[in-house]
Amino acid sequence: MPEHDIKCGAPKLVVAQIGAREHYAIACALHSRGKLAATLTDFWVPQKHWLRVLPGVKRLRDRFHASLGLAVVRAPNLTMFCFELWQRLLKRPGWPVNMARNTLFQKFAISEFDKLAMQHEQLALFSYSYAARDLFDEAKRRGWKTLLGQIDPGPEEERIVAAEHERYPKLGSRWQPAPTEYWAAWRQEIDLADVVIVNSEWSKQCLIKEGVDERKLEVVPLVYESKRSQNNDAPHAESYHSEDVVFQVLFLGQINLRKGIARLIEAMRLLKDKPIHLTLAGPCEIDPSSWADLPNVEWLGSVPRSEVGHLYENADVFILPTLSDGYAITQLEALSRGLPVIASAHCGAAVDHGVNGWILADLEPATIAEGIARARVENLKPVSAGSSFTPDELGQSLVDLVR
Repeated sequence: MPEHDIKCGAPKLVVAQIGAREHYAIACALHSRGKLAATLTDFWVPQKHWLRVLPGVKRLRDRFHASLGLAVVRAPNLTMFCFELWQRLLKRPGWPVNMARNTLFQKFAISEFDKLAMQHEQLALFSYSYAARDLFDEAKRRGWKTLLGQIDPGPEEERIVAAEHERYPKLGSRWQPAPTEYWAAWRQEIDLADVVIVNSEWSKQCLIKEGVDERKLEVVPLVYESKRSQNNDAPHAESYHSEDVVFQVLFLGQINLRKGIARLIEAMRLLKDKPIHLTLAGPCEIDPSSWADLPNVEWLGSVPRSEVGHLYENADVFILPTLSDGYAITQLEALSRGLPVIASAHCGAAVDHGVNGWILADLEPATIAEGIARARVENLKPVSAGSSFTPDELGQSLVDLVR
């Protein structure tokens, strides 16, 4: 642990998170500085764990990070597994399950607070939004400082998505707006938080528009460290201009309207006579038949994070026409592998226009199609991962915020 952190007596942090959000970047950054008290999460599946061998739970294999192998990590694996299995059997709709999951996880996390308080003189709590209200309420009772990791731009994003569903009502999307009590709990989280951390200026401005006190808001970019050596030699690097070579476009993430997929599909219709192919990879929330007539569009379904490397390697450009994102770490993943990125302005600022990719002027299908065609001609080869913010700087930022 850095000597300065020892002398200043900054409290250690408890990190509470559902899922492998940001590849456990917060916990890893704090652990590297000796400032992580514990990570509390829903699933933790190290090598040889029984959950790794069960059929149908392949995604849980990503619920582990080697950098936290010696850290304190606690997770109610069996309880959460039984919960998820029961919800699947009941076929309950999305929002009730989501809220019940958040409540169950928070009960578990709170049950760990006494043990952690006995082991550490000073503690603070970091938790991600929408599963933090009960945690922050208990943390405040204990005198802990509270840091909220706001994962998205909040209610403004929901309004943006609702408008997109009005624009594309026939795509069979399963999206539903969050219930009133969901947003009521979120506003309590905001009130209880000493600091609200967002990953982009876009999120910050959306939250200010929503009435969040600007003095609470801190922009802390995402970090991403690739373990692969960068390869800037794309498969067709010297012949993109040739009509005989197919230009490979990749989208990786949730296939939904918020991510701009409907507009992207329209753009591919405009490009259907060009040697350009789009690969979609991720869980789909809209009707796949919407692109069934397009031979230049392929959907692979969900792909585990541990298996996405070959998708980046076989692509020529990554595209992110999102209407709203807290950051979108896939930008950093793509850039770290030497892929240029076409992105909207409604997410984290990873793209340096004309250097490692292109920022779309707007999100109309014609503009997206023009951006893809331009990428095919210009053939950029990024030399940077798109973020100069390092894990060490992330850890220091968090320590500074609780000092």
